[in-house]
Amino acid sequence: MVARKSRAKPGAKKGGSKPHGPEPLRAKLTCKATTAEHGAVKAAAEAAGLSESAWVRRAVQAELTRADHARQVAAHLDAVGGMPSATD
Repeated sequence: MVARKSRAKPGAKKGGSKPHGPEPLRAKLTCKATTAEHGAVKAAAEAAGLSESAWVRRAVQAELTRADHARQVAAHLDAVGGMPSATD
């Protein structure tokens, strides 16, 4: 089998079209879960009236928010020299 000649225009950028504007890039992520974990996600999603993927997106966003808050608290404590003493 002979490879066909490229249809790309000479000097054109490689990689196809790129998204423009403020819209964030979207990535498809996969997650390995046990049967029990998947069942728990499915049950929680049904109870919330969401699809499994929507429920997972909300759970991930909640954890990212929590992690960001913890990072902000740690940065603040570092800036002020630690926790205030209860005996002062």
